[in-house]
Amino acid sequence: MGITVRTGNRLAAQSDRRISVVPTRIYSGGRTARSISGALYHVLESLGFTADQIDSNAIDALESTYWTPRGETFDFATGESTSALEMLQKICYAGMGYFLLTDGLVSAGREGVKPWVGMITPQETTEELQTSFKAPSQDDYDGVDVTYINGTTWAEETVQCKLPGNPTPLKVESYKLDGVLDQDRAYRIGMRRLLGYTLQRLQHTTSTEMDALCYEYMDRIILADDIPGSQTLSCLITDVSYNSSTITLTLSESPDWSFESPRVIIRNQEGSASLMLVPTRIDDYTISIPYNPSLEVETWAINDPYIEPPRLLFCSSVRVPYDALIGEISPGNDGTSSVSAVQYNPGKYAYDDASYPGDVA
Repeated sequence: MGITVRTGNRLAAQSDRRISVVPTRIYSGGRTARSISGALYHVLESLGFTADQIDSNAIDALESTYWTPRGETFDFATGESTSALEMLQKICYAGMGYFLLTDGLVSAGREGVKPWVGMITPQETTEELQTSFKAPSQDDYDGVDVTYINGTTWAEETVQCKLPGNPTPLKVESYKLDGVLDQDRAYRIGMRRLLGYTLQRLQHTTSTEMDALCYEYMDRIILADDIPGSQTLSCLITDVSYNSSTITLTLSESPDWSFESPRVIIRNQEGSASLMLVPTRIDDYTISIPYNPSLEVETWAINDPYIEPPRLLFCSSVRVPYDALIGEISPGNDGTSSVSAVQYNPGKYAYDDASYPGDVA
């Protein structure tokens, strides 16, 4: 049904037939109504952003990979004044994601289980890695009540998010969720918040020169130190040779083969980090690993005075270095960049496909 709406007090006073309507905005450019990507494009374009300023590849990929297949939409109406940044954050959060700027473009990302994309070791830092731990206490939230608008009744309702074995939480966070009309989605987002309070207890801070600028907000990275007993050792790759089956590496330091089930992680010169690889000892300073095309060893610049050599982290497969999500990268006036990160734990996303079990006392 198509209608033309005229508003005003005079019209309302004279009208003896009134209807209730829940309108759905039709986005321009043929974009799907109620879609999260459509909402993002609508807000960004209304702010004057042009196509070459929007990371449409990332936004469209999120829509086709996650938001549309999972039935995640953005449904929101307000009569209050809201900043553009806050609205963009609301839109992304409804899709379990986040808004960010990347390479000069406005973009979006999705928080969840993901591979690491980089690594920061003592070879890159200008100050020691500092790690703080928040011990469990009675001040921690052990429950979350999520208030949302029900898409059928259009009334505020609340879903209770609790952990198994704790039917009566002592401290409950009250959180209002905008843009979501489904209790299952509200429950999933609430459980993410609750598990974040429970599982993300490590905070990391350090600083680098320009190395940290390789990464973005919420990237999963590895943070390592060389503290004795941590079963990690970072070093430089000073020489490399390879064939179709093996890559042979010469290192700046001698690895400690007493580590339990030793593994290596390589940080390429553009900042990306490899998966864990199984090394073989050749001599005190030389190891070999299976050839892996993802390492792009053919592109490495060794002994180039203008390019730093690749890094290698020698570690135990049992005691993996710190797994973290970047929270902030702050460039300084002296050419260094401060980095803060929070612990990455895939358990935070255990309820991403759950259904609301109902209120259980």
